[in-house]
Amino acid sequence: MASIVLVIAAIIEFVFRGLPAFFACEAVANLFGLEYIEGALPYVHAFGAVMLCLGVLLFIASKNPKKHRLVVDIGILRFSLGAIAQLITWAMMGSLHIFWWIHMAIDIILVGLLLASRFKLSVKAI
Repeated sequence: MASIVLVIAAIIEFVFRGLPAFFACEAVANLFGLEYIEGALPYVHAFGAVMLCLGVLLFIASKNPKKHRLVVDIGILRFSLGAIAQLITWAMMGSLHIFWWIHMAIDIILVGLLLASRFKLSVKAI
C-alpha cells in the first residue's frame, strides 16, 4: 500500500504542484482561474522547485518504503502542514478559491493514506 500511496503523492507533487508553480506565468494562472501577481513569481517558482524535488523524493521512496520510512513521515508532515496552511489562509482572508479547497482536500486524503501506510510499515517491522 505504501508504494502506491507514495507514487500517487509523487505525481500530485510533481505534476499538479511542482510543474505549474515552477513554470508559473499569467497563462498558468488563467488556466487555473487564479489571480496573477507578478511580484509573487520568485516565491512561486522557488516553491515549484521544492515541490519538484519532493515529488522525485516520494517516487524514489516508493521503490522501498520500508527503507525510506522517514520520507513517509516527511510526506505526512508536508501534507498536514499544507492543509493547516490553507485553513489559516481561509481564517485570515475569510474566503478561499475553490482551487485551494481542492488542494486542501487532496492533502487531507494523502495524510490519511500515508498514516495508514506508515502504521502498516511499523506493524510489519515489529
